[in-house]
Amino acid sequence: MSIWRIPCLALAMIGMQVTMTPPHPPPLKGEEAPSTSWEFLVKQRCCPVFVKSMCWFAALAEWLVIFSTYTRSVGISQTLLSVLDSRGRVDHIHASPMFVMGTLLATFGGFIRYACYRELGRLFTFEMSIRKEHRLVTTGPYALVRHPGYTGVVCTVMGIAILHLAPGSWANECGILSTKLGKFAMILYLGVTGLVTVGLLKRMEKEDVALREIFKHGWDEWAKKVPWRLFPGIY
Repeated sequence: MSIWRIPCLALAMIGMQVTMTPPHPPPLKGEEAPSTSWEFLVKQRCCPVFVKSMCWFAALAEWLVIFSTYTRSVGISQTLLSVLDSRGRVDHIHASPMFVMGTLLATFGGFIRYACYRELGRLFTFEMSIRKEHRLVTTGPYALVRHPGYTGVVCTVMGIAILHLAPGSWANECGILSTKLGKFAMILYLGVTGLVTVGLLKRMEKEDVALREIFKHGWDEWAKKVPWRLFPGIY
């Protein structure tokens, strides 16, 4: 069993927390911009709270299991292991290459989102909006792709799913994913994050149109220099 899963999970969860936590309150009604029919789902702030809660529960459970293996003589550790490790396979928990990849993706996604929050300042909201003092930001991550905030979301939600589904994870080795509750939780996570991600991707075109209407030639010049929406050289 690898103790290195503890700091790796911590990094991934920091990435998740940053990605799913709104940096600013919702915009005023007059600042909301027309979006797609998916907006009703995307702008629900309960979705990020729900996703974060699920991820923190899984991370805390794995941390408890790993810590308990080092304090097996303590009564509460035996109780925790009997509840959280029904298969008795706690010693099979390890940091597989897939887990490392998931950790890097989730952490990278959080870093991108944080960079976007800093670059846009109060212009960054989870809802599609045009502020009164809106300006066209073309620096930082916005000098590489036009919608880096969504790049961060894609990386983070994929990274979290990969690290928990990877061989050597608590959910995999200790039998959680083989239970009805575990399967339901994973389907729920993939369903909610998948729908929200699709909604965000559909919103990109609307955002481009709205910004072009306001900044006209400035937006056209930016789009020529930065033709990619999410991933440089790919899309």
